[in-house]
Amino acid sequence: MAYVRAWNAHDPEACAVCFAADGVREFLLRLPCSSLGHRGPVVRGRAEIEEGIRRVLQAMPDLAIEVRGAAYSSDRRLWSEWRLRGTVLDDLDGREGRRPVDLLGVSVFCLSNDGFSEERLYWDSALMLGRDR
Repeated sequence: MAYVRAWNAHDPEACAVCFAADGVREFLLRLPCSSLGHRGPVVRGRAEIEEGIRRVLQAMPDLAIEVRGAAYSSDRRLWSEWRLRGTVLDDLDGREGRRPVDLLGVSVFCLSNDGFSEERLYWDSALMLGRDR
């Protein structure tokens, strides 16, 4: 998938062009969005998507994503289970310093002829914050 290749190439512009011009990324988790460079739980349009991804990559310059499984449905939705690994370099949840991150998550994409019209992201925020499971 071009989107995952762009993430792993650390190319936020290439990630953003996978979305329709008015595409949306929605974060459905209980993590302060600013912790990953996001200004809110919903990011709209390619420019905001690109900026949000750029900020994530700045916070985690060694980020790597592995797709563990995917499924497509007749209503033009794509489900993807992924594993994200990397090291957070900046302040996260009031703590400074380097900290490894290894988490599983799911993205549900709504597809359109112009790219993703929506990505809804789900993951265990306790894993991102380094709390016990």
